[in-house]
Amino acid sequence: MPDPMSEKTVDIGLYSYVNNTPILMIDKYGKYAVTVHYQMTYKALLKLGYSRKEADIIAHYSSTYSDHPTNSVLHADVTLHGNTTMRQVGYRPTIDYRRTVNSQGEENSMWHSMMSDEEAKNGMTEREAMQRGLEFGWNNVFEYATSKEKKDLGKLGQGLHALQDAIAHEGVKTNDHLGKNWSSAKKLANDMYGGTYEASNLTRSALIVNEVLQGNTSNLRNGDKLDVRGMSKEQFNQFMQVLLQYGFKGTLKDEQ
Repeated sequence: MPDPMSEKTVDIGLYSYVNNTPILMIDKYGKYAVTVHYQMTYKALLKLGYSRKEADIIAHYSSTYSDHPTNSVLHADVTLHGNTTMRQVGYRPTIDYRRTVNSQGEENSMWHSMMSDEEAKNGMTEREAMQRGLEFGWNNVFEYATSKEKKDLGKLGQGLHALQDAIAHEGVKTNDHLGKNWSSAKKLANDMYGGTYEASNLTRSALIVNEVLQGNTSNLRNGDKLDVRGMSKEQFNQFMQVLLQYGFKGTLKDEQ
């Protein structure tokens, strides 16, 4: 099925979302394109006052590290999105990617806020799969923020990635994302060119929560709107207790 967004790249062809090579470039658990994940995280961090170096490494963990795509997918992605380079999303010799080597396996659909076809067959709903992905995301963010040992950026990266994918996928099963159907075509087009406002705000919220849990409330403002959908009651209470501990007296709005 031709890419509904093909008019954006008519010079490449009807299957522009995969650089005109639909078999080669399919990423099994399709999601926001790797470069989209990178840019969402990178821009959110810069707006919060992080340095370019800090933003780059965290953005890399939320994109390439979490997705573990093939090099051919990365090159095609960079070609189609001119705002990101291979230096930013290409594999780095200083990073150990072994934890996410099976990221594209159906057994890890939760990492991308999706469900496998088998799980759907056994009765899992899209809402349940999306909620599971959000929970996985927040669990990783909280585990990273509250760790008393050396901080594991892989945890933070996978947490942000799952939260972002929850917005992109809404818990769909594999066949509704990568099958030969209209739903898959729309999802793939969204992964490459869809809007990111909602996912970006969820990313910003998760980063602020991470900061607060580490004792930094500098990026919170009175009346701020935070998206905490999927966060457990225990996690929300922990977040609020830390806020009170550090003397935050403003009001926050739950934007979920």
